[in-house]
Amino acid sequence: MLIAHLVPGYFLGAKVAGYQSVNWSRWHSFGLWAVALGSTVAPDSDVLYNAVFRGFFNHTWLWTHSLFPYLGIGLCWLLLRLSGRWPYLQTLIVLATFGGLSHVALDVVAHSTPIFYPLSTIMVGAPSSRVLAGGVVGYLTDPIFLWEPLLITLAAVHWVGGRGLRPGTKRAVQVAITGAALLFVILFLSLLPGLQRIPVV
Repeated sequence: MLIAHLVPGYFLGAKVAGYQSVNWSRWHSFGLWAVALGSTVAPDSDVLYNAVFRGFFNHTWLWTHSLFPYLGIGLCWLLLRLSGRWPYLQTLIVLATFGGLSHVALDVVAHSTPIFYPLSTIMVGAPSSRVLAGGVVGYLTDPIFLWEPLLITLAAVHWVGGRGLRPGTKRAVQVAITGAALLFVILFLSLLPGLQRIPVV
């Protein structure tokens, strides 16, 4: 997954924003959104580091794609919840937990990931041989890539639904977004035979 990793964070942030305490400031709201979105892409921080400082575009930190760090963060939330203290911090920890878990789940779907590291380095998932062999290029030229426009479209339609537009305008914009996504899918599928002739090794 690429941009679509942000989508679960967007939905988490939107859900939590609806239950914000009246005592929370604009900075509290900013913090919620920063953690909601940032936690969904943080597991790929090693890829960004490698691209900038090492000259290659790949993972080197297996622990960022394991379940255990996020279960540990969730345990911290549980302890805070039982203490009944720091509700804002509890909210941030919940967002970080589910943001990280959503990243791992989408990676299992897209290209497999070592969710039981360090107990095991077995990759969990069932990606196509093209995605396994070709990395980013293989992913961008495989039908699994269609998860990206699907998830992004869902988020965009939801976002428009929350704007203060007139019902008719809102519906028209949502239909336009959905139509554009459908056209993209049709174009992608029509080009797919040619895309899959691109060498990935």
